[in-house]
Amino acid sequence: MSVATLNGAMCLRGRVQIPAWGAWWADVDLADDEALSGSVSLVVLDQTLTGTIVSGGGYNGRASYRIVGGAGGWGQTAAAKSYANDAGVRASLVLGDLADAVGETLSGAPTTQLGVHYARQAGLASQTLHALCPQAWHVGLDGVTRCALRVSATYDGDAQRVRVDPGAVVVDLAVDDTLAALVPGVMVDGSAAATDVEWQWDVKRLTARIYAASQPSRRLTAWRRIVDAVDPRRAYRACYEYRVVSQETDRLNLQAVRAASGMPDLLRVSYRTTGLRVTWTPGATVVVGFIGADPARPFVVAGDEVGAPGWMPLFLEVGDTPTLGVARLTDAVVAGGFAGTITFASTRVKAGL
Repeated sequence: MSVATLNGAMCLRGRVQIPAWGAWWADVDLADDEALSGSVSLVVLDQTLTGTIVSGGGYNGRASYRIVGGAGGWGQTAAAKSYANDAGVRASLVLGDLADAVGETLSGAPTTQLGVHYARQAGLASQTLHALCPQAWHVGLDGVTRCALRVSATYDGDAQRVRVDPGAVVVDLAVDDTLAALVPGVMVDGSAAATDVEWQWDVKRLTARIYAASQPSRRLTAWRRIVDAVDPRRAYRACYEYRVVSQETDRLNLQAVRAASGMPDLLRVSYRTTGLRVTWTPGATVVVGFIGADPARPFVVAGDEVGAPGWMPLFLEVGDTPTLGVARLTDAVVAGGFAGTITFASTRVKAGL
């Protein structure tokens, strides 16, 4: 028997990513070709997660889906709105209106007074949450968005420690009874509170991976400050995993996968491909780098690894006209002046004049 089901359908394998703030995401592969859409219930061991399918479907007798916690509304674009109140505009009013507009359920919105005026900018709904509840909001497993910090708690379970990496402060636990305590904020074996947690399973085993923030000594903290002063752009010399929230023409709105990376969400980031225009799959994971370690020049380096739910784009256009367009799975190929052979997923496509 599988440890997980999606709307009652057995999941062969899957992964749930739960960040310290923001929405949780899940990728699941079903045993059968189940046609699902909209709001779904994902049950993993003893936990029930309420979310919304953002991409995926059936193919070749199986089905794969990508799910976001809640109603999927925080990744939508919300219209601008202006507020005025001589007694003071409260953040709870702004956020409550926003949640209603995008179909999300909000709890614990701050009652802070923002001033006699407040102009909510048009754009991704999540950006207003980031502005009014910076790093202090998250979508719970029940699909409710809460404006609150995660609660820290010590893990007292007896799950087997499969892997312990003290340097990276990562602990893998083989879980067979309960996942209730294994969420951001958990402390395992004296570690700091977890910033990110992943649940990953297949037909053999379910593993909970705990990413904890490190607590360096005062000496290491001093050295880090020196290095940061000498190389203030050090963080931008690395590449980071981001998730595609939405797409505006040829630019992507992105959410950092790991809260522990300290990197912000990014808006309207360009991608670099050779002769290709891509319509990206919502929720796909991409790799982002910064040209010359310049925070003003982010770009998408690459997409999901082969076989991941988001590695297949919704549409590819080859050439400038375009001369060739290829959609997902069984959709038609649109060919113009292109002559050649391409391999797309498991289907080889020939196109010519």
